[in-house]
Amino acid sequence: MNEPGGPRPDQPPLDQPRPGDSPRPAARRPRSLLVAALALLAAAAAVAAVIAARPAPTGLDRWWLATVYGWQQPWLTRAGVAISYLAGPWGGTVLVAIVVLVLLLHRRWWTALFLALAEAAGSGASQLIKHLVQRPRPPHPLVQADFGSFPSGHVITTVAVGLALTAALARPARRPVWLAGTALAAAIMILTRTYLRAHWLSDTFGSVAVAAGLALLLWWWFAPKLAAERRRPRGRSLDSSSTANHDHA
Repeated sequence: MNEPGGPRPDQPPLDQPRPGDSPRPAARRPRSLLVAALALLAAAAAVAAVIAARPAPTGLDRWWLATVYGWQQPWLTRAGVAISYLAGPWGGTVLVAIVVLVLLLHRRWWTALFLALAEAAGSGASQLIKHLVQRPRPPHPLVQADFGSFPSGHVITTVAVGLALTAALARPARRPVWLAGTALAAAIMILTRTYLRAHWLSDTFGSVAVAAGLALLLWWWFAPKLAAERRRPRGRSLDSSSTANHDHA
């Protein structure tokens, strides 16, 4: 016997469409994301081509290097090394791995795949472009760095992971706040890596274009799946129908 006010046995669950309801339209891939992604990737390719043809630092690069050289303090260097380590590729990979695990536990398979691909695509693109461009780093870096100054893997990780987290976790109304946080994190990473003389300033500009282009391209492709999983009620399992039948038995 059902309690007063409770659902009737013949009443469909609240998270399922009723017989007379019109089906909810499937989310479409926003064309604006695709246009922005292609424009950013084209800009990144142009920057990479220019740097590969003329790897010497620009006047802006030399001016900025001299500027941050005047800021050097032991405590700033220690802080920069810590930020570079915790918020760089290693820290970004750990953060993404934790979020992906939580998403998998909530059965948000597509969202987890999107986030993992965004981080992997950024890291892979960084290493590929480094070996293609082969730009020397600034002299006497304050932190251990691998081969290739362009692009900055740290900046790419910061931007790509920030945009991917925005797409995966933020509600549409809150996305401007998440995007502002991503921009602030990117600015801090740019300042950190150039202060440590690990990159020229122009390296970081191209890195933002690479990361944003890749992240937006993946966002565009996964947008329908992300929207569908975001609308799905929390806690609903894939075998909800069998559970419902068991409850009615």
